[in-house]
Amino acid sequence: MAAARTQAEDSCIEDIIEYLTTGGGQLAIFDASNLRAARRREIYDRFEQHQIRPLFIEYICENEAIVDENIRKVKISSPDYITMDPDLAATDFKQRIARMQPYYETIEDSDSSFIKLYNVGEHLVVNNIRGYLQSRVVFYMMNLHISDRTIYLARSGESSNEGSYKADAPLSETGHKYAQNLRDAIYRRIDERNQQILAKTGVDTSQRTLKVWTSTHVKSYQTAEYFSQHGHVAVRRRMLLKGLNPGVCENLSLDQVREKFPSEYQSYLRDPYHHRYSLAESYHDVSVRLEPVILELERERDDILIIAPESALRCIYAYFAPQGLPDSLIPTLAFPRSIFVELTPTAYGCKERRIGICPTSD
Repeated sequence: MAAARTQAEDSCIEDIIEYLTTGGGQLAIFDASNLRAARRREIYDRFEQHQIRPLFIEYICENEAIVDENIRKVKISSPDYITMDPDLAATDFKQRIARMQPYYETIEDSDSSFIKLYNVGEHLVVNNIRGYLQSRVVFYMMNLHISDRTIYLARSGESSNEGSYKADAPLSETGHKYAQNLRDAIYRRIDERNQQILAKTGVDTSQRTLKVWTSTHVKSYQTAEYFSQHGHVAVRRRMLLKGLNPGVCENLSLDQVREKFPSEYQSYLRDPYHHRYSLAESYHDVSVRLEPVILELERERDDILIIAPESALRCIYAYFAPQGLPDSLIPTLAFPRSIFVELTPTAYGCKERRIGICPTSD
């Protein structure tokens, strides 16, 4: 059994080396126990031979209550246990931990790059962190937690000059009506979730804070203002949530862009995610701009509603998407004003639900 496991791990390592050296990859995760110091050194040296910088992450938990909570929230939803009774799954995983403990050796190699994470982020120890990417991984790990929370994504309401980025026009009459309907739909869904949680766990979450993040576009924060009238809501304007700047394509349809900038249009079709029109942003630019927002979303323990232009929502959704999305599909994602998206991050992905925004009677 041990030999077969080592053979499978070595095959994964070869795949990672190929992905990072010739496959265009920048980062890969090798998910394995790596209990022994000698095995870690072997893996470390193997990657270093290919100019790949390995970073080990050791998760240490000294609090049994946290261990039990983590097993029930995280481990029993893994592919290994998805069909098993939760109590049996929890017992089996504890037995797996007990079997591994005699062979476990903590990381002490000062030459290696590693992060030690204690008690779900209570404190961290970092060693020999090299380069930008490893530094970003450290910052990312500092923001992780296992608390339950929900992220809602909704478009800004319609403005009185919908086609113009520069005009930054206020909400139209239709936009105000949409904002009211969105507010009512979000609160209906929150009430429904609160009732489900109370029935399942006995925990009253009705006083839980909803944080609303909105772009600095007038139509976005005017949409968000309808939520500020409700208790337990905090509204915050975020400049980073602004929509994609269209540059010279301001107020132009795709057909008009094709006629006016034919070569640029062909470049866009070849790579819609990275292509940047003159004086404009690309979707890649928007994603890079939104990185601090996404890291803050990872840190947040409260429920979050993001109200922003469709281009910003596309990039945020792509990060949390239940299934990985190729870059080329991100500019095509649709967020109609007839729905909002509910995302529930979990240890093994993100659950998605699209909920209709039903008009309410006056």
